[in-house]
Amino acid sequence: MMLSLQQLASALGGEVSGNQVLAPGPDHSPDDRSMSIKLGFDDYIVHSHAGDDWKVCRDYIDEKIGAPKWEPQKKAVNDTIVRMADRARKPRAKADSPPATYIYKLANGTPYLRVVRPGFYQSHWSGSTWVNGAPKGPKIPYRLPELLAADDVLIVEGEKDADNVAALGFAVTTNSGGAGKFTLDLAEHFRGKNVFILPDNDEAGSDHAKQVATTLRGIARSIRLLELSGLPPKGDVSDWIESGGTAEQLTNLLRDAPKYDDDQPAPSLAWLDISSWDHAPVPERKWAIRDRVPLMQAGLFSGEGGTGKSIIELMKNVAHVSGKDWLGSLPEPGPAFYLGAEDDKNEIHIRLAAIAKHYGVTFKELYAGGLHVLPLLGQDATLCAVSKSGTVETTDLYRRLYEAAGDIKPKNISIDTLSRAFAGNEIDRVQVYAFAMHMQALAMVAQGSVTVLSHPSLQGINSGSGLSGSTAWHGAFRFRQYLKGVKAGDGEQPDNDLRQLEFKKNQYGPLGESIVLRYQNGLFLPEAGVSDLDKATRTAKAEDVFLDELRRFEAQGRNVSDKATAPNYAPTVFAREDDAKKYRLRKPELEQAMRDLFKADRIRIENYGRPSRPSYKLVIAGAQL
Repeated sequence: MMLSLQQLASALGGEVSGNQVLAPGPDHSPDDRSMSIKLGFDDYIVHSHAGDDWKVCRDYIDEKIGAPKWEPQKKAVNDTIVRMADRARKPRAKADSPPATYIYKLANGTPYLRVVRPGFYQSHWSGSTWVNGAPKGPKIPYRLPELLAADDVLIVEGEKDADNVAALGFAVTTNSGGAGKFTLDLAEHFRGKNVFILPDNDEAGSDHAKQVATTLRGIARSIRLLELSGLPPKGDVSDWIESGGTAEQLTNLLRDAPKYDDDQPAPSLAWLDISSWDHAPVPERKWAIRDRVPLMQAGLFSGEGGTGKSIIELMKNVAHVSGKDWLGSLPEPGPAFYLGAEDDKNEIHIRLAAIAKHYGVTFKELYAGGLHVLPLLGQDATLCAVSKSGTVETTDLYRRLYEAAGDIKPKNISIDTLSRAFAGNEIDRVQVYAFAMHMQALAMVAQGSVTVLSHPSLQGINSGSGLSGSTAWHGAFRFRQYLKGVKAGDGEQPDNDLRQLEFKKNQYGPLGESIVLRYQNGLFLPEAGVSDLDKATRTAKAEDVFLDELRRFEAQGRNVSDKATAPNYAPTVFAREDDAKKYRLRKPELEQAMRDLFKADRIRIENYGRPSRPSYKLVIAGAQL
């Protein structure tokens, strides 16, 4: 039964692209396009860009289109070939062997990295095809889905070795790039695992094993080092298997392998060399929201139930995504995550509708800008839990969130709320700091901020601290905010629409600031009116960007004009530049900035060229260059 490309695409949930159909592979997400199908004379040809077995793909397609199951033409084979197939492992690569391809997949099975050996050629998955070059996100271990599902994990050197050991029934992984390339961003995937390292029989293999063990120290539950006996020089576990090694023998060897920490000295302290700092520029502090929320840090936002924390946090995320003002500050533009465990999607929709209307943005624009919302009401929202041994360990949900944060790089991740995300003891200082450490790791991989929403205890409400449980909550996070009702003065009636947002802690900025907010049209806005603050903030930002671009253009000898009909009209040209795009500044805003700068005598017109035929350009007035 042959179908047209359109019919095939409809049956598989894919789309027609040229002379082929791109569709989700078996057990892949609906958005996946890793399987391509081309029609032949009376059959079709299937290829999986994700490395799925082509026979599995054929069976999957035949089932979807109602075709009989495909059977290969029977051919006579000798006993040697049968035995080789039964060993379920790839033969050792030889110089004249065809290249071997290995696919690294994310936790959900989505293709991420393709490695072709020999040569270590790398490409990354774009969603529909492979693109030359490694992914821009963090490195991930090989066979990651199997790794995450196991308690005991073997680490070998090379994808071929990993596949051969996996064929024996073990959870096994490796890193891309070869020996010496086991980086810190791989470590979190091994948290709480029992790790067994199997080095190659050479100096590079020994050094690599030490690097892996050192990197995983304090992260893995245990680390054991198994040096296989009888290996030839530069031999590896594949040689051991080829010489007759079995799964039972390997199990016994792993059980008796010595713990790495038992006979290895602790690594020396990595003291910072500050001797070159005298002549090095002092780095700028990076902010998610200047003077309020630092980048790559985790913080706590507490408030009584029903005071409006979630609304204010959603407003902050929309401000990040849309480049708008948030309570008088301009957040760094970029994606944002909101994990909400207290409200369903309808309530979140209602709240976001009011926020989007206020900021003048559409849901389509917010989605395109990177607002990711995950409602978890009625589901297990635990990110960290306490193990039987008393250590705070991450859950599968945390690991999936960590993966997404590394890929998307949100400027803020909102965890709403602490009581649902942390299955531990809030008065245990050790557990509090361990949870905060995991939130810090999340902020680091995202290169953004993490904001954990929480409810204060009665004591925290009465004292005004806004804390719950141990005072370690204040020390463990780098910024902390507290939202509370505004008390009425003597003889006054309480105003239930007023709130006070206090910035209780800012490790790197001003302390003690507070803002009075009023509930208006589903939002909490500064009593002075956020629209005025928003306009003033964006006006100042537009002027700064205009001046910065003009300085840069002057330094590069690129002239711009104040004439709207000129091809080098400054507001039009500057609106195309990265800084204007970063803050979502439009041409009209830059035009107003130019007018204001003229009024303030901060820019002027200067003539140049031949006196008989002068030209005019826009320059910065005075000595501001």
